[in-house]
Amino acid sequence: MKKYFDTNNYAFNKESRNGVYIIHGFTNSTYEIKELALYLSKQGFYTVANNLPGHGTTIEDCNRCKYTNWLESVEQGVAEMTSRCDNVYIIGISMGSVLALQAAAIFPVNAAVFASTALEFQDYIGVNFLIPLVYRFYPYRPKRKTFAKKNIEFFGYDYWPTSAVNEMRKVANRTRKILHEVACPSLVIHSRADLLSPQSNISIVYDNISSNY
Repeated sequence: MKKYFDTNNYAFNKESRNGVYIIHGFTNSTYEIKELALYLSKQGFYTVANNLPGHGTTIEDCNRCKYTNWLESVEQGVAEMTSRCDNVYIIGISMGSVLALQAAAIFPVNAAVFASTALEFQDYIGVNFLIPLVYRFYPYRPKRKTFAKKNIEFFGYDYWPTSAVNEMRKVANRTRKILHEVACPSLVIHSRADLLSPQSNISIVYDNISSNY
């Protein structure tokens, strides 16, 4: 089993009526959010950290997914949490942040954290123009080629599933159109070390959601 890979879904402190739904990033797994979920559970929250469809399994599974599968999974999870909790909060990372924006536009959540949101990409031409043309012919691309000059340990899969990358592009474009529907109190943060999602995403989210604070 890979070092930075987790096939499990997690739910901690189920007795709490205050819930936090946490969504991991593209090609990653619950490995990157389990520690946060466990920490928040010890602070008194009911926390859920699930693998998105096609994640925590195989790269072939990921390539078979449509962005609607990811949206439906998150909506189902947040709806379940809403049915049992008095207060619900959402935390999303990278593509998980994009899905969190979608959920926050639908559900009356109490607050949300949008971290390293991937609405705009460092490789603008590759993601928006090349991937839609080539994903049917080249289903996988080694992540090492994206970061050829950097020594990086990858969470999740070691390859980009190109069909799934195309689906990520679609959900990002869809989400940009509904940002104004997000009205809950929000924290927008971004890592300066993010190699895939530029910090311009902070402004895209901050300037277009309808949250007052």
